[in-house]
Amino acid sequence: MKACFSCKEKPIKNGIYKAHIQNFIEERVPKTDKYYHKKGSPSKEIHGLKPNSTIFYFGAQKRLLTSPLKKFEDAYGNLPNSGVTKVDSKGNARIFLQCPQIYISLSGKVYNRHIHFLYWNDKKKEWKKDLFTQPLICHVDNDFVEKHRAKCIVIDALPKEYYDKKHIKGAFNLPYNKTLTDTTMKKIVKAKKMKESNKQVPIIVYCYNKDCDASEKLIKKLNKLGYYNIVEFENGIRGWKGDTESSK
Repeated sequence: MKACFSCKEKPIKNGIYKAHIQNFIEERVPKTDKYYHKKGSPSKEIHGLKPNSTIFYFGAQKRLLTSPLKKFEDAYGNLPNSGVTKVDSKGNARIFLQCPQIYISLSGKVYNRHIHFLYWNDKKKEWKKDLFTQPLICHVDNDFVEKHRAKCIVIDALPKEYYDKKHIKGAFNLPYNKTLTDTTMKKIVKAKKMKESNKQVPIIVYCYNKDCDASEKLIKKLNKLGYYNIVEFENGIRGWKGDTESSK
């Protein structure tokens, strides 16, 4: 799975994540604000940060979409998926991360994919206590979909008329602009012969192309129903190189 991801939502200060992670992180933060990043990790720019500041960012380690979920401590480990970077005058920063896995929190809950960051306190020469969370969506490429789609639920987020013309072979249609219910998802999970009670089934969502936002809108709806083990095939049906079919 590639580490390319979307960070369109604004960072969340503290919130539901803090109680689960604060003590764990305090033992693992770097001692200084010296810049570093994991070699080989793809880069991504995040926005809406405090201008001219320094952040320590980190996420859970990467994990194959179809593998069982890990517990909180095992998912983060010793924070190998992390780095320190500078924020420019416009509030933008370049980070280097592998796609973070979803995991089972200390409370037993599962949340959508996200990364965390802390700001450096120049006066005290230490990291501030406020924990920020950046929700994100990880992207996968054509090869990933081709290799793993048999073990995943592939969902076309486009309106039915587009799905009927052409879609990835075996994909289900859940138009982003239609009401989505848990009953509908349970039917899809059952049709795919997966465990109906397990909401962490692996899901790949796509729409038309990189400029299409139907996938992201549908992913938010799926998250609200408790489905979080999701990635986006960003290139969409236009960039798909595998088998297709129509419903005409």
